[in-house]
Amino acid sequence: MKKIFLPISIFSAFIIMGCSGENSSSNETVSENITIEDTTANSNAESEETDANTGATQVMPPVSFNGVIIMPPKMSSTLTLTMGGSIHEISVFEGDYVKSGEIIASLKNPDFILLQQEFLTANAQTEFLEKEFKRQEKLVSEEAASEKKFEQSKAEYLSMKSQLEASKAKLTLLDVDTDKLLKNGIKTYLEVKAPISGYVTNMNVNLGTYVGEGESVCKIINKSEIMLLLTAYEKDLAHLNIGDNLTFTVNGIKDTTFNAEITSIDQTVNTENRSINVYAKVKETNKLFRPGMYVNAQLNKNM
Repeated sequence: MKKIFLPISIFSAFIIMGCSGENSSSNETVSENITIEDTTANSNAESEETDANTGATQVMPPVSFNGVIIMPPKMSSTLTLTMGGSIHEISVFEGDYVKSGEIIASLKNPDFILLQQEFLTANAQTEFLEKEFKRQEKLVSEEAASEKKFEQSKAEYLSMKSQLEASKAKLTLLDVDTDKLLKNGIKTYLEVKAPISGYVTNMNVNLGTYVGEGESVCKIINKSEIMLLLTAYEKDLAHLNIGDNLTFTVNGIKDTTFNAEITSIDQTVNTENRSINVYAKVKETNKLFRPGMYVNAQLNKNM
């Protein structure tokens, strides 16, 4: 029995050693694989951290806004009347392009005729009183007239001169050229002129309509400078700065992307929907642009 048991024990020992060697080798392999995987993970983590610190390859979802095309206040004018009256003639139609100073309409009002008459009368009297004042001034210097008469003529002249200036100012507000009035005489109808060059819109009158003082006749927009009114929210504020560039698309203008630059960010928050108005100047011009058209814009920090 002992002769048989010894070889078996030795053989078993070899088997156990062999298995132990395989397990050891396997463990080393697994350990090596784990080490490689951990190193790769650490390497990626460091790369991402480095990129986050430098900002070189940091990828952020684009900040998007909805909004509309608007006109800057200086590029839009509401034509209101300084003096009321009935529309006598209309020279333009909605959509027409007009130049600054071009006649939009004319109206009739008897008070306009009286205002011109007052100016012409004041002008004539001022000329007469000025001559009398200068004559009295000369006589006083020569001691040929009394000081009292001179002072009286001076007061009458200055009083009438102020009336003339007031009358002239009223006519100037009505876009009446007083030099032409002196040359050509009284005009029957008051001409309503375009204050800026642009396109006529929102025409509110027709022939015979009475338009009161301060009421609107039409609106004129100059599309040489267009802006966007965008809606942002509190979460977007950290990404927004004046001077940032945007790309945007316009409903109704397919397959075209336009560019704009943020020029102003409102300092108040709408308490109802927590929104903030953002204004951007459009860099291109396009004949299809219309105030009120919907746009979708994206912030582009890399432009």
